[in-house]
Amino acid sequence: MLQFIRPIFKLAWPIFVTQSIQTIMVTIDLLMSAQVSDADMAAVGTSLSIWHPAYFFCMGVIMVLAPVLSHAYGESNFKKLANYFNQGIWLAIITCIFTLIILSFSDHFLAWLNLEPKLQSIGSEYLYYLSFGLPFVCLIACFRYLNEAVGETKPLMLFSLIAMLLNIPLNWLFIYGFGDIIPAFGGAGCGIATSISTALLFVGFATITWLRPITKQALKEFNFSWPQLTDLAYLIKLGVPIGFTIFMELALFGAVALAIATHGTYPAAAHQIALNVTTNFYMVPLSLGMATTVLIGQKLGQKQFAQAKQVAQSGILMCVGFAVLSCITIMLSRSWLIPLFSDSQAIFVIAMSLLFWAAIFQMSDGIQTIVAASLRGYADTQKPMLLVLLSYWLIGFPTGYLLAETNYLVPAMGVSAYWIGLLISLSMSAILLSLRLAYFWRKPWLLNS
Repeated sequence: MLQFIRPIFKLAWPIFVTQSIQTIMVTIDLLMSAQVSDADMAAVGTSLSIWHPAYFFCMGVIMVLAPVLSHAYGESNFKKLANYFNQGIWLAIITCIFTLIILSFSDHFLAWLNLEPKLQSIGSEYLYYLSFGLPFVCLIACFRYLNEAVGETKPLMLFSLIAMLLNIPLNWLFIYGFGDIIPAFGGAGCGIATSISTALLFVGFATITWLRPITKQALKEFNFSWPQLTDLAYLIKLGVPIGFTIFMELALFGAVALAIATHGTYPAAAHQIALNVTTNFYMVPLSLGMATTVLIGQKLGQKQFAQAKQVAQSGILMCVGFAVLSCITIMLSRSWLIPLFSDSQAIFVIAMSLLFWAAIFQMSDGIQTIVAASLRGYADTQKPMLLVLLSYWLIGFPTGYLLAETNYLVPAMGVSAYWIGLLISLSMSAILLSLRLAYFWRKPWLLNS
């Protein structure tokens, strides 16, 4: 089992860097828009709360290419790989169109939030300009999962770094304008900059994919063709549940944020601090999970079922080890991490409580992340989606609400109970998904169906 720790780490660390770069790009947008005005920063930040679920839904749907392409690569079936890559491009186009239609209603959502007119105007413009980059985001995902399927994770990392560096001067250019040539768009200009840098990232990444020997070899049978309904339906059948699973997790944390915000400014600020800390730790199991998905797919393509199981076990072991480390780190460092965000004593007290529960659920979060990724490697996505729905929305969040707002179970506990709800959600998900994975291990013949 330990023999697969090194291959997983080799694939995972560039994925981790890539994910971190994408997070930094968002931070750059926020920081540079803040230099214009607080309203611009607030508008960009609020709009991102709409953009992120849409973005990650797209990534989730197209993520089906990771196990499918890695399985074909493991079989050395380049005709099958090229066909599914071709259908993956159509999947990306369909997903993009669907998401753009949903995003076209973002003005109504911003209006529903009763934002100040200036915030709503800037936010709408930012989302409008950002949406021009979504087709490139979806196509990049196709090339990303192709590269990951053949074990190439560094190219996207390098091109993402270049895109991030380009995004800084482009932000400046469109925020402040350039003479009479380019008008000043303010914070909304960050959306234009991000779309341009994303388009350039796609051109560079797609070009290098066609030129590098290993990916060029993988695509030697590729010929762009019209959609093949059977294969496209197969990808949709597997991919849409992944997208909704990721969306449900984002929606869970979004719902918790909105519920806590009703308790006032201090709890809302404390929640954002705790969420920021946990998000950074989450990048590690997320990256390990994506690498594990690929390696399981390759082993299944090679009909090495026992090794696929060992890959999953190695990934779980790595995530458990990191979860223990992150739990201890958060518990010991929370008292000096919080003042980095705010010097308010009221916020400090609340955030200390929330980060306690955040530290506790590191184990559950790590396990459910890596097990869900392992199941994706086995091309099992529909039942995990239902298990996550049950864990998050029928058990975890309702329990958190009852503990926080009512006296039905215990005297109302306030905002920390919502994070207890998160702990329950992630723990139930970890248990149910682990049972599902064990079911596959007990009945390996299902993998041939």
